[in-house]
Amino acid sequence: MATQEKIIIVEKDIPMAARISLHLNRLGYNITGIFSRAKDALHFLEQEVPDLILLDDQLKGQLNGIELATADDNKLSSPVIYFNKRTAETIDKMLPVSLKRRRRNLKREIEDSLEISSGAVKNIYAKNEHCILQDRIFIRHREKMIKISLDDIRYIEADRNYCKVYCKEKRYLLVTTLKEVDEKLSDNRFLRIHRSYIANIAHIDEIGGNHVVIYNHSLPLSKNMRPELFKHLQVI
Repeated sequence: MATQEKIIIVEKDIPMAARISLHLNRLGYNITGIFSRAKDALHFLEQEVPDLILLDDQLKGQLNGIELATADDNKLSSPVIYFNKRTAETIDKMLPVSLKRRRRNLKREIEDSLEISSGAVKNIYAKNEHCILQDRIFIRHREKMIKISLDDIRYIEADRNYCKVYCKEKRYLLVTTLKEVDEKLSDNRFLRIHRSYIANIAHIDEIGGNHVVIYNHSLPLSKNMRPELFKHLQVI
């Protein structure tokens, strides 16, 4: 079976790079690195060679060495595509046809495999078509999928096109929006209490007029979400 195409993004505007990464992830590509400086990307290229390099065209005039490396070293022979704020909105149109074709082939292979195995899956899960682990989620963290128990998540904070997941002992950064996290978190213990926060209501220690407290951290509480929050709590 074909593998996902590996792409790195070199863009000094990190929020823009995050938006491009989200777009390409939805298209089926694997973003293996985001770098704000060309020299950091070159160091990464010495360790791993991607299928494609997306490079901010404002870095083109700098002596960044990426073109030289890709031209003179067979080990670093990844093609380079320059982009800017205008072309970033339609980045899929800039990708080489071969990458698009391989992505379509991968999609067909997955669909064919699912169709072949669907009969066996229905026999195994006659009463429940999908076996979903309801007490945990998996997130992408440093090229790996990390398991996080839902009980360990205290709250999730929006940071532009990123999300910070605050757990019992660690904090994780996700390249996704809070809206997308809210749509995927179907567990009743999580409630969006503010446009920038999702709280695990099981960890709320105190409720004020316009805030809640979770483990000594004060989070804003929207006025229109206050009645919804009380629907989920036992109040005496």
